[in-house]
Amino acid sequence: MPSPAYASKEDEYWYNVSPQDDLPLAGQIDLEIDLKSISVFFLKLAGAANVTSAKKIIRECLIDNPVIFSHARQFLGLSDKRAYLDLSYIASRTPHPTQATSISGCHPWTLSRHPMAFFLRLLSGSQGKPVQISTADMIAAYMIEQGLYEAARGFSGMSENLMQLVYTRLISPKEYQQKAAKRRGHGCEAALAEVLEQCGIDMIPKNKAANPMGANDPHLNLETMTVSERQAGTTHAFDMIILSDKRVIVAIQSLIHTSDPGQYGVDKSNETVSIAGKIKKWNTQNKEKTNVELWGLVDGVGFSENKSDTINKLLKQFNNFVQIKTLYKAPLRLHLLGQIKIKGIFFSDYYDTEDIDAIKNIYVPKDVKVITAKDETLSSWKSIRCGEAVIYI
Repeated sequence: MPSPAYASKEDEYWYNVSPQDDLPLAGQIDLEIDLKSISVFFLKLAGAANVTSAKKIIRECLIDNPVIFSHARQFLGLSDKRAYLDLSYIASRTPHPTQATSISGCHPWTLSRHPMAFFLRLLSGSQGKPVQISTADMIAAYMIEQGLYEAARGFSGMSENLMQLVYTRLISPKEYQQKAAKRRGHGCEAALAEVLEQCGIDMIPKNKAANPMGANDPHLNLETMTVSERQAGTTHAFDMIILSDKRVIVAIQSLIHTSDPGQYGVDKSNETVSIAGKIKKWNTQNKEKTNVELWGLVDGVGFSENKSDTINKLLKQFNNFVQIKTLYKAPLRLHLLGQIKIKGIFFSDYYDTEDIDAIKNIYVPKDVKVITAKDETLSSWKSIRCGEAVIYI
């Protein structure tokens, strides 16, 4: 194990990094599937005499129960995103049955992404019977091309118990992984936002802790350091912004990578370097005003895929960075900035004495007591769980 003395920010990051399952999820992931209905669907489809008959059966089943598509595509190894992007492309080239446009309203040269809910609405008949039938024909053809007819003949011979086993062991883990990746990032943001809210900090968006998936990212004008409407080339979106007397004092970027960050992670780290430069420039030119700090909410073992071009570069730019285990670093920094008053901090047994000494030397202000045993004098103070520590304010 590396020394807890944290010779560098990179050492500290990896010492406190969280594996995927330790990062919180925003909301619940629904993987419910009606295996009985899908078994009946496969059995009916397997009995088709040929592809033409199979396509007709799929079309009829889609009209009768549109959600059968969402169930069946999982058995073809198709993610929700892969499916709706494919269908968005196909729909832009499928004539509308009653209008001089495509069934999606897009031209091939103005292709837009339509989520799966869009196609399920068309299948439900919300745009009329002709559109419903045309959409069912289009999706049935797509499913045939993806091998559904052949797959159905294999799955139809399975017992319900075997079908359940296949779904649980082979299909749902992949589906869960894909849905969880985004929710883990939002879950981490909600955890930090909850700590800030409990500390009484003025921040935007106001509903980040309760609704991390739906909260709109605030935009900051990097030339004036004021919150404003989105303006390309002038404003930048942050995950959270902390205010003091209506002035921006902290802008927070969240980057959670449980798997390979890829080119996105490299580009995002380069963007962070640029943003940090603009904030430093503003602080230098406005010394009579309160400095604006750039914080990072960064976590996940995925950064190990490309440390030099991602996390190592990012950590050099942040005035403060927190992880799920070190959420306490946010209120400790706010204490130093005079935004809150922390009476004491108690570290969990995740840290040993040597760890706590290192953290104390780097992050704990002199007027904040490090508590090592039960202290009755703190009973009247509010306690807030912050990762692997509890603070008292």
